[in-house]
Amino acid sequence: MGTLVTLIDIACGRPIPAEDSGRSRRMQLIVFALLASLVFAAVWGLAAGSRSAGLALANVYKVPMVVLLSCAFAAPAGLLAWRLSGTRVRGSDLALGFTGGVFGGTLVLAVFAPLVALYYHSSAWAGPVLGLGSVGLALLTGTTMFVRGVVRRLEPGTKMRTVLLPVAVTLGMQLLTLVQLASLASPIFPERTVFGGGIDHLAQSSHTLPIAPAE
Repeated sequence: MGTLVTLIDIACGRPIPAEDSGRSRRMQLIVFALLASLVFAAVWGLAAGSRSAGLALANVYKVPMVVLLSCAFAAPAGLLAWRLSGTRVRGSDLALGFTGGVFGGTLVLAVFAPLVALYYHSSAWAGPVLGLGSVGLALLTGTTMFVRGVVRRLEPGTKMRTVLLPVAVTLGMQLLTLVQLASLASPIFPERTVFGGGIDHLAQSSHTLPIAPAE
């Protein structure tokens, strides 16, 4: 329970307690944040597909897989940008900020999971809207927590622009891979959504988010 509270504090950008500032403890927090994120993603996936037993069971591993692979694809690019930027921010701070953002975003999904399941079983219109809306809110929350968590831990005298490059590269890489991974893992929702077709369908649909029954 203490580790969970610490991760929530990290995701919110609060100072890391002295007892949690060691290298090995930081690695434990990073690993635990990722594992907890996978559990949260599985809970949401189960709720989003709960109208169909087969889809719900498939989502238990598909949604965490999308989250895990997006992190795996984004991390190397972010670390490279971190090295090239010459920032004085520690790599562990960047990693903690990143995993804290993923933790916070998937926690939002888990919080919305019961509501998503309820409305998928009781409303043909509100279920898909809540499903897509929770994803959008999770992305926004995770991005905000990542940026805030890294910026708040800047040492005095560190230029903010030097840390914005690795943060922007990491976020950009993760968002780009999330779109395509979600397409490859489709269907995740009972309905066919604009995200099911990947970046091509998303570009063609512009800002609209049409929802049609899946074949």
